[in-house]
Amino acid sequence: MEQVRVSKVVKTGYGIVEIGTNSLIVFASFYFLFYMTEALGVPPVYAGLLFFLAKTFDVITDPLIGNWSDRTHSRMGRRRPFMLAGGILLGPTVALMFFAPFVNMDSWVPSALYFMVFTMATYLALTLISVPGGAMTAEMSDDYNERTSITAWRWGVGSIGMFIGGGAVPIIVSLFSENAVDPDGFRVATIILIPLFSLPVIIGVLMMRNAPKKLAEHVPAVWEQARAVFGTRSFRLLLGTYFLQVSSLTVVTSNLLFVLKYHFQRENPVSDNAVFFGIFVISTMASMPFWTWLSGRIGKKRGYIISMLGLSLVVSCVFLLSAGSIAFLYPIMALVGWFFGGYQVYPWSMIPDSVTDGQARTGLSLEGAFNGWFTTQQKMGIAFGPLVFGALLSLAGYQQAYYQDGVQIFPEQTEPAILMIRLCSSLLPAGVFLLSLLIIARHENSAISHRATGDQPST
Repeated sequence: MEQVRVSKVVKTGYGIVEIGTNSLIVFASFYFLFYMTEALGVPPVYAGLLFFLAKTFDVITDPLIGNWSDRTHSRMGRRRPFMLAGGILLGPTVALMFFAPFVNMDSWVPSALYFMVFTMATYLALTLISVPGGAMTAEMSDDYNERTSITAWRWGVGSIGMFIGGGAVPIIVSLFSENAVDPDGFRVATIILIPLFSLPVIIGVLMMRNAPKKLAEHVPAVWEQARAVFGTRSFRLLLGTYFLQVSSLTVVTSNLLFVLKYHFQRENPVSDNAVFFGIFVISTMASMPFWTWLSGRIGKKRGYIISMLGLSLVVSCVFLLSAGSIAFLYPIMALVGWFFGGYQVYPWSMIPDSVTDGQARTGLSLEGAFNGWFTTQQKMGIAFGPLVFGALLSLAGYQQAYYQDGVQIFPEQTEPAILMIRLCSSLLPAGVFLLSLLIIARHENSAISHRATGDQPST
């Protein structure tokens, strides 16, 4: 592919797409486990298990959508038709997910099963957007530094969605709620918010109409694609690293409302979370130019390691905060957001380099397949984190909410349960972040040359 710069309109559209998807992903990370245990009355171990089982559906759909988009011929290109369809479906499926028709029943099972079914539908819509969308980074440019720039624009603009999902959506929910986990509030708010999830994706796809395209080449069967993808060593190492990190980060995000309610004893943890997450998102967006600059100076892998070392240190500091020292959480969230920016930029800009690495080895250009498998493990990590967190809460004696004669009851939590909540928000994920660095330290892309500075991307 000719080395061309992608226009700022296309890059901005790429980021606007992520506003819609990030709104959902962040909302899910913060609220799904809290909603299932506190609003639907599902025991935490079953809440985590059901969410994990629902997400295993993506193991099938993500590679298939990736393969399908690789094979597609259309006037809109290979990827954008899927993204447009996903954007149209995303908002309505989220609203259906929180409709909660069985919430007042004595048994939590019907509510949990209903929630699981529409979770699968919602994440299918997300797959239609994220798998073909992620493939477009490699498709738009072969240039090592331009890919970092595209990714920084994608996640920098897309960070607005993080603020919407973690800040604005909870505030809107609270306007229609009697308490932090009122099912009626979630039901009404998510219907109102349908355009907030769907419109950014639709608008962003339209803005990307002039994005550089590749014609569909010979595309092998899914199992042959999988062999080519997993035969690429740089991709395997990136995959293992990111799975550990996204699982641990999801434990942190799933846990924040629990920490605010049970450790810091906040009466309205949803509103407090909106403030803290707003600080986090602003810091993340501000950090994007820095991480892009650092990549050009020292390479993506070194920048990635630095960002994760910083994130490990800052997250571990949360354990040191007493119930009365919540004020220190403000600067901590700002620092978490800053280092999180590197976590956003580097792995997603390294996937296209693995695509090039795999193409040099096999002769196949399989952008959709690489992104399909990467988003599969991302979603499995998003599901695995709550699964582990739910199991640990149950082992520590956490008592979920329940309904008695139609009235929602919130039991007192034990000291071991509160201690487990604190550990899962700090020391446990920090340790896993450090463990993941042992994998990424071995990463290299032998087929990529860094032309801008003379620095080798393998370092």
